[in-house]
Amino acid sequence: MARFEESIEIKCPIDKVFAYATDAKNWPKWQSFIAEAEQTSQGPVNIGTTFKGVSRMMGRSMGWTAIVTEYESNKKLGKKITSGSVAFEEHVTYTPVERGTTFTILYDMKVGGFLKLLSPVMVGSMHKETKKSLGNLKSILEA
Repeated sequence: MARFEESIEIKCPIDKVFAYATDAKNWPKWQSFIAEAEQTSQGPVNIGTTFKGVSRMMGRSMGWTAIVTEYESNKKLGKKITSGSVAFEEHVTYTPVERGTTFTILYDMKVGGFLKLLSPVMVGSMHKETKKSLGNLKSILEA
């Protein structure tokens, strides 16, 4: 299993950062590796909420499904995401700071099957794209 974490400080109130970043319609706008995303369950986001989408990484498109495993408004959101033989958990925390919000994202990835051989390359690519995505999120919310 591979694990990495990235953080960024965003000069924006925590409630606005949380609302924007937890809305699946916005994910393709700031997450550079997500081409499509939508909530597939009814109601507001909470534990048990489901999503589906398409990610593009290393020139390939991969469909995925996700379920929210942890939720606390304006504090954290965790999802378990599955795409074929790739499964990972995403944990996002929102921390208020004097000038706005610290947004921290942590991924625990598990790659199986033939993709296991490409695991180091996939993790490196995902880590790079995550850094880029956090910059995108900061730019959008601070505009």
